[in-house]
Amino acid sequence: MISTLPQICHLTRTYTTYLRNQGIPTDKNGFPILPRKLFLTSRPEYIVPYSHRNMTANPQTTLLCFYCPDNLIYPRMEHVFNEIKYYRQFMGVIGADITVTQDMDLTWQVEIMLLNQLFTAILGINGIPIVQNLRCGSSKTIRYIANSVPREIMSASSTLGCKPTPSMLDLSYPQKVLALRPSEILLYGKEDSIMEKQLDTIGIKYQRYDDVHTATKKGSFH
Repeated sequence: MISTLPQICHLTRTYTTYLRNQGIPTDKNGFPILPRKLFLTSRPEYIVPYSHRNMTANPQTTLLCFYCPDNLIYPRMEHVFNEIKYYRQFMGVIGADITVTQDMDLTWQVEIMLLNQLFTAILGINGIPIVQNLRCGSSKTIRYIANSVPREIMSASSTLGCKPTPSMLDLSYPQKVLALRPSEILLYGKEDSIMEKQLDTIGIKYQRYDDVHTATKKGSFH
């Protein structure tokens, strides 16, 4: 499994070469410039992680995600070309979510964000509708995504493993959202009432989905 910086850099180069050969250009920072036609435009009924994809009886209305530990995501990256057939059974996919945090070195943040975005682009150009993941580290790195995707596209965020927004004065999330200006946001995980109030304030539509474990307990899948 991928575990070192050289392995990540090698995978990034492999992905970049593949995308360029498929006609997807990159910007000056190496991020793929994704056309609007690759993005999902309608809301799903369910959102489930790739590892739980067999739980739903309605794949055509189910969106896959990677809101899970990194050690479950890296194998998907290694085997993406062999597994495309599985993604095609579903409504679409939320972009990859390898961990990026504010306390990481900025260069490292950008490298992981690039890997996430390249993987997502590969799915998109292979006919799988994608949803832009809003995962980024600091406010200084969100521009790398904002400069390479269209405005007014469907995006997604997860609250799993995150502390609730402490107050309306914490503007880190709305600043990130305003940098991308998505058409709407799919929220996955536990409720964050302040985050939702912030989205109301800036006029961004959203829909919250229970994480797979909570949804299972509620008997949501049928």
